[in-house]
Amino acid sequence: MKEYTKTNKLLKMFSPHLATAVLLIHIFIIVFIIGLFFLVPIGYKYNWNWQKSQKLRFFHLILISIVTFETLVGISCPLTVIENNLRGVYISNSFIDLILQKIVYWEFPTIVFLLLYSLCLFWTILMWFIFPPKLK
Repeated sequence: MKEYTKTNKLLKMFSPHLATAVLLIHIFIIVFIIGLFFLVPIGYKYNWNWQKSQKLRFFHLILISIVTFETLVGISCPLTVIENNLRGVYISNSFIDLILQKIVYWEFPTIVFLLLYSLCLFWTILMWFIFPPKLK
């Protein structure tokens, strides 16, 4: 019983920090997805090699597909759920967290996100044909 109490106290003590770490991971994934929308065409123009990686491009396609699917079926992103559970609230009092959350979480109707994510998924698939990855 004492071990459970110690674990529970440690989790409560580190939960805000873990929630911020999850939020930062979330932002990294968002930047990765959005960044490749622009970097792949630019990379082809300047003949870069890294953006031609089939693994990288497939990972990008999977991520935007997951985001679109989550929105289509109306489920929350698992990272958002984890962050909210770690915080125990839906609003953080930390200035940094508030700024980061404003960047990640927009207040628009679901249909706006569905259209935006569908357009992004379409662009990602189209890039496979316009700017094909290097096949092994």
